[in-house]
Amino acid sequence: MKTILVVDDTKNIREMLKTFLEIEGYKVFEAKNAEEAIEIFNHHQIDLMFTDIKLPNVSGTELLKQVKKMNKSTTVIVMTAFGTIKNAVECTKFGAAAYLQKPFTTKRIKSVLDEVLRKHTIKKDVNSYLVLSKKLIDDNDYFKAEEVLNKALSIDKENKEIYLLISQIAELQGNFEKAKKFISMAEILGDG
Repeated sequence: MKTILVVDDTKNIREMLKTFLEIEGYKVFEAKNAEEAIEIFNHHQIDLMFTDIKLPNVSGTELLKQVKKMNKSTTVIVMTAFGTIKNAVECTKFGAAAYLQKPFTTKRIKSVLDEVLRKHTIKKDVNSYLVLSKKLIDDNDYFKAEEVLNKALSIDKENKEIYLLISQIAELQGNFEKAKKFISMAEILGDG
């Protein structure tokens, strides 16, 4: 069972989220501020966190940064009534998986949660393809490694590492033109 932490200084929002998420089968912790949230993080494995941006003392953005330092794999969904594009971009930069505008319905929560979990599953799938392809490259099975990487590419066309590995295979096989093409693609994708 996945564990979720709901951080919001408004009791009604915490209770509504907690009730809905428990019905969906999650174990839910609640915190009314960042300090309580960090305390819960220190004592429990948290898979996913909903946090308001506007919290007393420490902002939700600051909490997001702290949580990501403590556990990069925790998925964070940011909630706010004062949504701006600048806020959304900033939160995404710090690792938020989604941005939920208040007021929201349980239908909207379910939609965002499903999307975030789908992305997480895809990312996990792509990572397993990357691990397998690296092993195949080490075993000099370039054909099979490229086949695996093409499957990964069909899932995530914006993963720089896939292009770099295909380039590496092409270079190992002496196909420098193809290697150059895939290196260029990786460079276009940059750090994203």
